Amino acid sequence: MAIRIGIPRALAYYSFFPQWKTFFEELGAEVVLSPPTNKHIVNEGIRDTVTDACIPIKVYHGHVASLADKADYLFVPRIAGLDADATLCPKFLGLPEMIRASVKGIPPLLSPRLDVRDGRFAPVKAWIKTASLLGAGYRQALSAYRKSVKAGQYYEGLLASRILPEEAMPLVDKWTASLRSEEKARRSDARRSTASARASSAQTLEPHNSGIRLAVVGYPYMIYDDFINCGLLNALKRLGAAIVTPEMIPARERQAQAKKQPKYLFWYYSNQVMRAVYYFFQENMVDGVIHLTAFACGPDAMVDKLLELDCHKHGRIPYLSLCLDEHTGRAGIITRLEAFTDMLVRKRGGKR
Repeated sequence: MAIRIGIPRALAYYSFFPQWKTFFEELGAEVVLSPPTNKHIVNEGIRDTVTDACIPIKVYHGHVASLADKADYLFVPRIAGLDADATLCPKFLGLPEMIRASVKGIPPLLSPRLDVRDGRFAPVKAWIKTASLLGAGYRQALSAYRKSVKAGQYYEGLLASRILPEEAMPLVDKWTASLRSEEKARRSDARRSTASARASSAQTLEPHNSGIRLAVVGYPYMIYDDFINCGLLNALKRLGAAIVTPEMIPARERQAQAKKQPKYLFWYYSNQVMRAVYYFFQENMVDGVIHLTAFACGPDAMVDKLLELDCHKHGRIPYLSLCLDEHTGRAGIITRLEAFTDMLVRKRGGKR
C-alpha cells in the first residue's frame, strides 16, 4: 500500500501544490488533500490556535486537523526564503512547531527547510532528504525533484495565462500524466492543455457588462480561498468586472518592477504584491484596486498603506481595502463590492 502524504489546502498550497504533488507521486506516494475550506474547518482551527493568529493560520490548523486520520505523514514545510530579497512571515517560519504544539493526534510531519538563501543547491538537498525519509534512493529523489520543478514551472505559466489556481491544477495533472506516456502523446496533450488554458484565460479577462478592470491583490491564500474571502472573485465576475491578480503577471515581469520600490519589504509575498501593482499601473491595466488583508496580519499593515498611497500617486486610482477574519459576513462584502464597482462604472461614464 502506498504511503499517504497529507497536504493542507491552505497557505502556500496555492503557490506550490502542483510541484509538491508531482514530487510525492513520482516517489510512489499517494497525495491526500484536505477538503476546501468550510465552517467546520475554520472552527477546528480557531479551537487549536492562539487567539491572536490571523485567519489564514487558523484555517491552516483546521486543514491539518481534517487530515489527522487520513494520512501517514503530513507535509508542513518550513518555507524560509523564496528569493534573495526577503524572508516570509514569521508564522511560515515556525509553522511546523506551531502545528506540533497545537494540533493533537496528527501523524508525523515532513518539514524540510526551503530557503534559496542557503545556497544554490539547498532546495534540492532539502527535497532529497525528505525523499530519504520515505525510503527513496538518491537517483529516484533527484528525478522526482526535476519533474516537480517542471510541473511547478508549467503551473506558473498557466497562472500567467490568467487562469485561477483551482482551474489550472487539473491542467497540470493532465500535463504530468502526459510526461509518463510516449513522447508524441505528451506533446499533443501539452498543446491541448495550453489551448485550453488560453481559452479559459480569455473568458476570465473579458468584462461582460460594466467594462471595468479590477486588480485583486493580496496573498494567494487570501485571494483564492473562496470561503475566507466570502466568494469575492465570483461576486466580481457576476458584477461584470474583469479580474487580474499578482500571480497572473509572469515572475520576470514582477521582478522587473523591483527597481521601482523605494525599499524592499522584509516579506516575499508582500514584495510580490507591490511589484504586481506597479506592473498594473505601468501597463494601464486596471480601473481600480482591491486589497484583501487579514485582520492581525503584521506585514499587511504596511502593505495596505503603501498601496493606498501608490494608487493616489498613480492617477488617483480608486482603492478598496477589505480586512477579513472569521467574523466577516458575506453580505457586507458583497455590499461593499457593489458600491465600489458602481462608483467605477459612473467614473467611466457608463451604466450598470
